[in-house]
Amino acid sequence: MFFFDDQYLENIALIDRNGSFLSYSDLTQKIKEFSSAFDRRHLVFIVGENDVSSIVCYLSCLESDMVPLLLSPKINLDQLKNLIEVYKPRYIFQKLEDLYANYSLALRDQAYSLLVNNNNLQVQLNSKLALLLTTSGSTGSPKLVRLTKKNLISNARSISNYLKISPDNRVITSLPFNYSYGLSVINSHLISGSSIVLSNASMIEGEFWKKINEHSVTGLSGVPYNYEMILKLGINRLKIPSINTMTQAGGRLDFEKMKTIYDGLKSKKIDFYSMYGQTEATARISYLAPNDIIRKRGSIGKAIPNGRLWIEDKNGKIIDQSDTTGELMYSGDNVSMGYANSLDDLNLGDINKGSLRTGDLAHFDSEGYFYIKGSINRFIKVFGNRISLDSVEELISSMGFECAVTGEENMLLIFVEDHPSLSTDSLRIEISSFIGINQKAIEISSISLLPRLINGKIDYKALSEGK
Repeated sequence: MFFFDDQYLENIALIDRNGSFLSYSDLTQKIKEFSSAFDRRHLVFIVGENDVSSIVCYLSCLESDMVPLLLSPKINLDQLKNLIEVYKPRYIFQKLEDLYANYSLALRDQAYSLLVNNNNLQVQLNSKLALLLTTSGSTGSPKLVRLTKKNLISNARSISNYLKISPDNRVITSLPFNYSYGLSVINSHLISGSSIVLSNASMIEGEFWKKINEHSVTGLSGVPYNYEMILKLGINRLKIPSINTMTQAGGRLDFEKMKTIYDGLKSKKIDFYSMYGQTEATARISYLAPNDIIRKRGSIGKAIPNGRLWIEDKNGKIIDQSDTTGELMYSGDNVSMGYANSLDDLNLGDINKGSLRTGDLAHFDSEGYFYIKGSINRFIKVFGNRISLDSVEELISSMGFECAVTGEENMLLIFVEDHPSLSTDSLRIEISSFIGINQKAIEISSISLLPRLINGKIDYKALSEGK
């Protein structure tokens, strides 16, 4: 099989929501049976979640040389139809009963239907293309990341290596199946012969924590938003004796919150890893080991095994001097082939050639640890002053407020979640002093809850549209 070999056949691979066990041998048989439904290499849209059927469909695609696009079941139907119109998939795997024009039922698998297009679709796919993922939680965008089998295997092995994942480990799915980080958790445990407890429950739900204890889960992953929920629940109140490793990626976590989490988990003898990554590099690029969390405050750590990080200036020259800011670059076998914006792009070759411009500004210290300073695109000019939106967000977060910062010509737009101690006037004065611009150029809106994407990141587009 693509992600695992015969040595793991007797191990438990998946534990479904009902508590039923599926061995790697059982999983292999299901993959073979499902694969028989595919007639030729083509696109497959998988509108799935963390369940046996979706994972079997995904692995069957990889095994049969099909090319799946993973999508959220929460995707707007109009957005889904737009993607179907743009990419013309041969197959659609979903729970919805809707039969689109020219599609008919090929098979049923539990609550899912595999639909097949009856037309003789002619689509040219690059021979190395193996998987398509959306570039963010906005799954209706036609912009997709083109990944190869080499990308998937390389990243899964690197993660298994530095997290020391073994067949004795057991992880729970705490992130969406179609989100690159969530998928990498699944891939890295499959390649290690580990067990995966399948759950779609939120960390705020009692059912989620019940499953952890019921199945003696050893590993848990989350994005900053997940850890903010854990903080609200209270780390000391969590009874999770089987957990020995927890990981965080998917965005910057405020250091004071990270320290609270680190201290709380350390008291429970749980190793906490902070990581940085991008879908364009098959999810994870760097990691900060538990012993460095406090010592290297705010660092994204060093490159994952078999990867390389460096800094370049605006002219593309490598920066050798520590503490000098430039664009963060990465190279490794997990770097994708590039983007697709149309059907024709699926036949493109490897544009990236193993190297990725992350679009993030960063520097490294004297020991080679890297630090993100913000996104190249997250800067605006206000009356001639160049303002880092990420720096303003970091300032407000350090004051204890959940926020999102955007901007337009000569105006800084700040959205802050309601809080008993929030004074927009006081906050405006503080920000004005910090960045050195007139208070009249700062607009602060208090909102009940910040809109978020499926990966927990702030949905800036929704904020702008609601403005």
